[in-house]
This record gives sequence, C-alpha cells and structure tokens, in this order.
Amino acid sequence: MTTWSFTWALRNLIAELLMPPGIWIVLIALVFIFLNKYKKSQKAVVLLAVAMIWVTSTNFAAIQLTNIADHFMHWPKPLDFRDIKSVIVIRNINSIHESDNKAQVIVILGGGRRKGAIDVPQYQNQDVSASTMERLRLGSRLAKATHLPVLVTGGAPDRVSAKDIPEAQLMSQVLQLELGSPVKWIEDQSATTQENAAFSAKILKKEHIDRIYLVTHFWHMPRAKGFFEGQGLRVIEVPTGFYQKEQFNPLDFYPSNEGFQRSRWIWHEILGELWHRLKL
Repeated sequence: MTTWSFTWALRNLIAELLMPPGIWIVLIALVFIFLNKYKKSQKAVVLLAVAMIWVTSTNFAAIQLTNIADHFMHWPKPLDFRDIKSVIVIRNINSIHESDNKAQVIVILGGGRRKGAIDVPQYQNQDVSASTMERLRLGSRLAKATHLPVLVTGGAPDRVSAKDIPEAQLMSQVLQLELGSPVKWIEDQSATTQENAAFSAKILKKEHIDRIYLVTHFWHMPRAKGFFEGQGLRVIEVPTGFYQKEQFNPLDFYPSNEGFQRSRWIWHEILGELWHRLKL
C-alpha cells in the first residue's frame, strides 16, 4: 500500500505558501531579506502583512472575497429539489425512458478525513471531516429523492501507514451505516480532484453512464465540474456549503477559525483555477 508522495507534499507546501496566512508570512520574510536597509518601509510592510492576517481571518472578509471571486469563478446555484420531484412525477406519468437528459448516477467528492478520531473506533479511529459530512448529507438526501445509485470518490494521499483508510471507504461506511444510503461504487485511489474525475469516469463509462449529479462544495464546483466534463461526462451541479450574509455583527469582523477556513477555501480555488488556465 503506497504512502504519501514527495510530489503530493511539495504541491501542498506551495499551496500553503500562497494562501493565508502563509502568503503574509512569506511577505514578512522577504521584507527582512530584501528591505533590511529600509527600516521605515520594512515596518510598513510588516504592519500591512499582520493586518492582512487579521483581515483574511474574518467572516466579513471571507464573504466579500467570495462575492468578488464570483465574477471570475462563477459560483453555482443550489439545486432545487422541487425540480427533481417534478421530473420524477413526469417520468411516472409518461413513462419517460432513462435516455432522457437527466442524471444516471450521483457522484460525491471527498472533502477530507479526520485522523486520530478515537471516538469512532469502528472506523479505525478515523472519520470523515465536517466538509465531507456536509457533502454526504446532501448526497444522501439526493439519493433518497431520486433513487439513483451512488459513487463516492476520494483516496488517501496523506497515508502514512496501512491503517489509514481512503476517504471513499469512510464515506461509504458513513452513508450506509449512519445515513441509510447504499453505495454502489467506491473510487479510493485518487489523490487530486483531477484524479477524482479521471478514475470515476473510468468506472462509470464501463457502466455506459455519461450523465451525473456532482456533489461537492460550491467553491469547489467550478474546478471539479471542469475536470469531470473533461472526461466526457455531462454534469448537473449539486453544490453545498453556502454561507452568504447580508447583515453582519461585530464578531464577523473579528478573526475566527470559520472565517479563516472560508478565506482559504476561496483562495485555494482561485489559485487552482489560475493554474489550470495557465496550463491550457
């Protein structure tokens, strides 16, 4: 069983250095290296970097960054389950064949796992992350509404021992044992979103499936959808994890784990999209 790779570690290290707070820490380090003779400029840049660490850790900044990035990323809209029910009713009345233009399967992307989860020994002291659980809840709801088969995808690129369970295997157990939704296919070898798409498409094409519901977070959807469509699959977006607000309270301007993580998600996807476009 393979463990983490140098390529995986290097890719993630670079990403960390380009996202908050890494990018601001790098800026401070560069200031001390290259502006050592200019004390006033040095202090100004350090103060700016410290201020940006604060700002990019707030809910207010995360929401504003999300709204601004929408012009570039084109975030998806939530799936309206009323439309699904309408389609099911029409199918039942008119006996529409499965060759219509609707999805044939539900694909749920992994969003991380929690190691050292001693509270769940039944999963070998590992559990799905909060982000993955959000995706599983929506995917389970969709599966119960449509009665479509489910494919879960996610490997273990950070594996350090044979005991580390791939995301997809954990997802399958949680879906079936906790949410009451069966899983038909498990893709557990992927290490990136691009591999999620490639390896899942390989499974689905053997089943003559080319139309999918894709379940992931809204900020992950643009890049994920592009990869799956690049594999010749038609995608219906099923995004989750929205956090829009129109009114703010004082705590939204104070650093928090929630605001910090949200800023990082958006920043990460912007970097990923820019890198993908540069490679084209």
